[in-house]
Order: sequence, then C-alpha cells, then structure tokens
Amino acid sequence: MKKLTIMMATAALCCCLGSCNSGTKQELANTVHLKGQLLDMGSQNVRMRFDGAASMLGDSRDILLKTDASGHFDTTFVLKEPTYYTISRNTLYLTPGDDMTIKVTQTNTEAEFSGIGAEANNYMKFRLFPKGGSYLEAGGNLRGDFVSTKALVDSLAAIRMHTLDTLSNVSDAFKKQETARIKADIINSYICYASYSRMFAGVKNEEEMRAKWNEFNVSLTQDVTPLYKEIMNEDMLNVAVVRDVLSYQEDSTLASLWFKDISIPARTTELYACAKIVDNLRNEASEQTVNEAKAFLQTVKNADFVTEIEGKIVQASKLLPGQPAIDFEMLDVEGNVKHLADFRGKVIYIDLWATWCGPCIQESPAFEALGKKYAGKDIVFLPVSTDTTTKPWLRYLDGHKKELTQYHSNDVALKESWAIMYIPRFILIDKDFNIVNAYAPRPSSEEIGTLIDSVLNK
Repeated sequence: MKKLTIMMATAALCCCLGSCNSGTKQELANTVHLKGQLLDMGSQNVRMRFDGAASMLGDSRDILLKTDASGHFDTTFVLKEPTYYTISRNTLYLTPGDDMTIKVTQTNTEAEFSGIGAEANNYMKFRLFPKGGSYLEAGGNLRGDFVSTKALVDSLAAIRMHTLDTLSNVSDAFKKQETARIKADIINSYICYASYSRMFAGVKNEEEMRAKWNEFNVSLTQDVTPLYKEIMNEDMLNVAVVRDVLSYQEDSTLASLWFKDISIPARTTELYACAKIVDNLRNEASEQTVNEAKAFLQTVKNADFVTEIEGKIVQASKLLPGQPAIDFEMLDVEGNVKHLADFRGKVIYIDLWATWCGPCIQESPAFEALGKKYAGKDIVFLPVSTDTTTKPWLRYLDGHKKELTQYHSNDVALKESWAIMYIPRFILIDKDFNIVNAYAPRPSSEEIGTLIDSVLNK
C-alpha cells in the first residue's frame, strides 16, 4: 500500500502519518489530530473530501486517509482555518487544534466522536440530506398538503435551531454557518415538496405540468425570498446545502421570482460561473472544452477557484483522445486482481456502473448484446462495478445472469484520474492502449457500433 497521500495544490493543508511530537506552539495550534476507525468504506484508502465552497470545482484539498485492514487510522495534518469535510455520508467540521477519536461508518447517525472538537461533530452527524428533500426525509415527513407540510418542516427546523443554540464548545462562526444550513434546508424542503407530493397527479401533458410547476414556484416566493436574503453571504458558501439552493439563481425565471431585489455577492456569482466551466470539462474532455476553460481562467479573481480549475484542466487534458489510457486495478468475482493494462493489445470498451444506478441497469443488456455481436473480434468488453463494497455487487450478480466477465473496482486511479463524476460512464480504448473516447457513447446508442468498427479496422 502506498503511504498516506495528501492531495493538495495550495499551502492550506499538509499532512504527516501519526502524531506530530515536535514543532512550534503555533504549528501545533494549527494541527488537527484524528484517530480511530473507518468501517465499511470499501477500501483501506478512504477519501476525506473537502466540502467548502471550492469543492464545487475540484478536489485538490481532499485528504486520502490510509487505514489498516480493520479500518484503524491515526493522522495529523495542518489546517489554517475551520473547514467542512465529508467521509462517506458523514460531514465533519474540523478546527485547528482539534484532537479527536472517531468511529465512522456509511451511516452518519452511527458516528462517534470524542475529544477536542467532538461537540460540533456530534451535532453534525444529524445533518440532513438535500437529495432526500432535507426535512422531508425522502417523503417520510410529507403531509396532506403544502401548508401542513410546511408547518412540520418549520417545527423540525426550530428543534434543530434550539439544539444548535445549546452547544457551548463551538465557535460563533460555526453557529452562523449551521444557522444558514438550517435555513437552506428549509428552503430545500419547501422546493422539494412538489417532487415528493402528489401535486402533479392527474396532469395530462407537459404543458399542464409546466403551468402547475410555475404556479407552485410563484406561491413559494413569499416563503423562500426572506430566507434567501438571510443566507446570501459569501461565507455561507462553505455550507453544501446553501450552495445547492443558491443554484436556483441560475434559472432566469426563478431568479426573477425568488431572487428579485437580492444582491448576489461577487464571489457567489463567480463560483457558479466557474462551476459551468468545470461541468463542461467533466462531461466532455475535448480540445474545445479545455481551451474554453483556459481562456475563462484568465478572468477568475478568487485564488481558490483558480487552483481547482487549473487542476481540472490538467485532469481533462489527460483524457483527450490519443492520450495514454490510465491503468487501474479491479477484481473479478473470484477475487483475482486484474489491471486495465492486462488487456493491452485489444480494443477495450468499459461500462462503469453500480447496482443502485437505474440508468446503468438499463444499459446492461445493450452492453451484453455488443459483447455477443463482437465475439471473436479483437475487442474486450469490461463491465466494472463502482459499488462502494463488493457485497451488493456480488449479491446482484447472484440474481442476474451475465455472460461477460464481471469486475469491481474502488481504485482511486479509476475514480480520480478518469474523473468519474457520474455513472453510467463508458470508455473506449484502442489496441495501443490510447484513449479513443473517455466519454464514449452508450451501448444502446446508434453511433457506438460505427465507432467500435472504425477503431477495430485501423
């Protein structure tokens, strides 16, 4: 195993394995010491992801924690200012001087924290999830209509606010940011009501649905605009759900409703402009997207945003057609280790999927069909599961017969170097182990056959 790796492009962070026993008082005051156990993470290398504003754009401040076979780890790193991080579904708030023993699983409410910094993190383990509709909790807190649902949301938020107010060993800055999180979760809950309720039941066509949706958005204005005014502070961009709900300003119709007469801070405006450029790089690595990003970079004023975009330009440049394919490790169902480079000499078509991904499952029959169509040809079809652990993957395969040899990978080289931000994702590599298309067409598309034929016939 490699030594503890710190991904870092600025002087904001540095790290050493184990506790630091020397250094000035100032250096020690700026350190964070974490030890404990990370369970069911799918790998002994666990990524602790930076979750501040610039995390929308890149991952240069992420920290890769090395654990032993039982998930135990002990690490010390320098931190210059309080910062949010995530480990799996857990959100941590780390402050210079923290010294904690932690136990973390993929279920955030099971987390355990003790030591300096524990109070903030024991509070954080009950944070809500924007994708679950925040206080709606995936529809579990839905009531008969919006008014009654709103009343419940407001009462739950008040309880959360009371809990926050009772914390005694946390900073005022933490309370301000977490107050913004509560208010952003309220906004998110109101907005998500439309998706979780039966508001669209009986709608006959898209035009009627759009009209109903617009009517609902107009009705929300009186509720969300005052809350938006309260969280419209560039310091609050470090809170993930704040960034989520502020993204609605990118919709011109909603901007004229919910954000009317609200002044948007310059850093906030620049963050979302940068995000569009980074999204282009993540969705398509091409000479055009790379050159556009380089040109845009010259206009960016926030140094932390510049750092992340520069990193994404470098990453995308390595995924351009003709660049050497990036090797990664994978396991077959028997647990045998294979490498992508083992298939050098053949055309390689990769399907990156997961058992929880509906669109992935839908593409699987088409991928299997292509495998049969090109049987005996100089091409190999590699279905690679990206599930966090092998358990759900193996369980799924037990109930679904597959003709193609199946693989699983949690290799950092796959997820990071290949910029896997979404699945399904398909990759095509030629016989010389060079990239043909790092964002190849889906197996169900018409163009994939033509593309494969052109590479085979070279």
